[in-house]
Amino acid sequence: MIQENTNRTAADLIYLVSCAVNKKKPDLDKCCMMDMEAVNNLANLHMLSAAAAYALKSAMPLTPLWLTAYGNATRNQILFNAARDDVLRELERNGIWYLPLKGIILKNEYPISAMREMSDNDILCDAGRMKQVRDIMISLGYKNTEFGRDNHDVYKKKQLSFEMHRELFNRFLFPDLHEKYKDIKSKLIKDENNGFGYHMSDEDLYVYLVCHLYKHYIKAGTGLRSLLDIYVFNKNHGGSLDRDYIASELDSIGIKDFEEKTRSLAQKTFSFSALNETEQKELEYYIGSSCYGTSENLMAVKLNNDDSLKSKRRYVRKRLFPDEKTLEQFHPVVYRHRILYPFLLIYRPFKGLFVTRKKLVREYKSLKGYKKQDK
Repeated sequence: MIQENTNRTAADLIYLVSCAVNKKKPDLDKCCMMDMEAVNNLANLHMLSAAAAYALKSAMPLTPLWLTAYGNATRNQILFNAARDDVLRELERNGIWYLPLKGIILKNEYPISAMREMSDNDILCDAGRMKQVRDIMISLGYKNTEFGRDNHDVYKKKQLSFEMHRELFNRFLFPDLHEKYKDIKSKLIKDENNGFGYHMSDEDLYVYLVCHLYKHYIKAGTGLRSLLDIYVFNKNHGGSLDRDYIASELDSIGIKDFEEKTRSLAQKTFSFSALNETEQKELEYYIGSSCYGTSENLMAVKLNNDDSLKSKRRYVRKRLFPDEKTLEQFHPVVYRHRILYPFLLIYRPFKGLFVTRKKLVREYKSLKGYKKQDK
């Protein structure tokens, strides 16, 4: 079990989702002792409320709080599946190859697919046809909120969200991961039941899942859902995976030890096993990171975990005077035409003050309040 110094609410949530994915009925007396509002709030932060609701449903009548989580999970899955079918149908009709990613695949690894919550649909597409993909998404009623700046383009319609990837990893932020996956198409396996869909082998899928988790882990952190994904996938496929191949692939980018540590932590955390002190501290990092990380974790990375005034001044200077990589990624026109650089130095502060003020204020508060982390 989770050791006593772990936050009680987190321990209760972990117990419930462990019961859910292991098809175990939770102990009713234990459930009655939980602060359900606190557990639900934490579950929402980690996108685990559906899994917790399914566990509770097997032990007791659901309260309105958990009925909402249960109902939302079922409804969202229906909506996401239908929307994704529409998009894939159009990609097929236009002859654009595609690869569904992350939650689209992982949800099928859970005992009940609706247990695995998703915030968006992630799909890798032919990088040379992203403008046509944009036309398709717009024709389906989606608003394009981001195009060409990252390794994926973002499309939204009401509660639906799609991230259409041209690459799996951002080449500026994660150059080693980008280099490894820049020719991913050559390793994909053609689907048998469609014209242009692809999938990965179990081993390559697992390697990608670990790389994706690692990307979030080292940037702003990642939460319990990511750890649960690793547990569920290994629970289903652990005995059949080619571990030598996986180790070799991960060792090539220097994260073999990270995978071993993460897999061990996931196994112990969600199989009701005891954690040692080191594992306990590692688990607390996941608990404190929420599903998509925190601004504190992100600031720690940007400042190299240095809370000195000198470090913060260096950060401000870099924000005011963007470097080569920043120009290439976010201001390609200025990158190509340096004569425009002085105008950019004037434009960016005005944009921050009048267009993205809330974001700028959050960044300022995060920088000002940052204290060195022990992790």
